[in-house]
Amino acid sequence: MRNQLKALLAEGKVALGGQLRFGSPAIAELFGLAGYDWILIDTEHAPQTPPGVMAQLQGVGCTPATALVRVAKNDPDLIKLYLDMGAAGIVAPFVNTPEEAKAGVDACRYPPLGTRGWGPDRAAGYGLRSQEYTASSDREVMFVPIIESAEAIENIEGILGTEGVDSCIVGPVDLSISLGTPFDYQSGHFQQALDAVLAAARQTAKPAGVGVYGSVFEAGLATELVERGFRLILAGGDEWILGSGCRLVLDQLQKLRS
Repeated sequence: MRNQLKALLAEGKVALGGQLRFGSPAIAELFGLAGYDWILIDTEHAPQTPPGVMAQLQGVGCTPATALVRVAKNDPDLIKLYLDMGAAGIVAPFVNTPEEAKAGVDACRYPPLGTRGWGPDRAAGYGLRSQEYTASSDREVMFVPIIESAEAIENIEGILGTEGVDSCIVGPVDLSISLGTPFDYQSGHFQQALDAVLAAARQTAKPAGVGVYGSVFEAGLATELVERGFRLILAGGDEWILGSGCRLVLDQLQKLRS
């Protein structure tokens, strides 16, 4: 097993990702073929099923992209399930303390480094590459907490400093709500929180990530975030791109209805 996303970040490069909620393996494959570096399959905010996630992982597997799964909660059983299916990493919501980060890391790794139970399925080629996968998975599998609360910002150095945490992703909407400035991404509180994440990333020598909280059809904000130091960039997804695309087409054709 070799994690292309992990290698890209280790080189200090920017990695562009898309988040998928519709559960379509064809869409997952399309995003990978389009050139996204990583695909985040969201099981937290969408009615995804394990067979559906498996099909999307297979779709992404036909492309150069790296597939991560966003679990509904930082739960060892969910983490084990999706890693055994072949996810290259886990993205966990509302990780607010170093202890919670450590629990997620442990769930991603086999003893003696962690607590993951052995039984890789598709991840190990359905048993054809069991030894190869077992020998490399602890090194290659990623654990990425989502930073989306004021408490997480207070503990960001400890979270990113936890051994086995590979990066983090700022969840802008929940973070802005937790800071008392819902959807106000220009507020001083929100911008100071971003600075705190970047400072912790520099301190721990780990790449920081963020969800683009503006239009993904304009490169301005994403460029600004990268220039500030973010490297793991979540830029759009199936809901956002399809919805925005529909509006764009209809806005252009609205005059035909008059």
